Amino acid sequence: MFESESELRRIRITLVWIAVFLLFGACSNHETVVTTDDSGSSDAGPQTEGAVPLENNHFGVVQDGYLKIYRYEEKNNKIELKKESSLDELE
Repeated sequence: MFESESELRRIRITLVWIAVFLLFGACSNHETVVTTDDSGSSDAGPQTEGAVPLENNHFGVVQDGYLKIYRYEEKNNKIELKKESSLDELE
């Protein structure tokens, strides 16, 4: 009986050491630095390039001041250009 009690005591001490190690190892101070670079431009406009999800297998791509609307056909795995218009026309 005494041997099993000493074994349990060693296991308990080991678990306490592991918990202390994880507590201080995982909770150490990590410093995160976030920098933004707008190249000194104070009048930077909003970024307008990217993809826009639309309905019925359609999506739009804003690029160089134009909105290009594409249709994706699942059967053929093809993309077809449906319409292209200037962003100035949409306003």
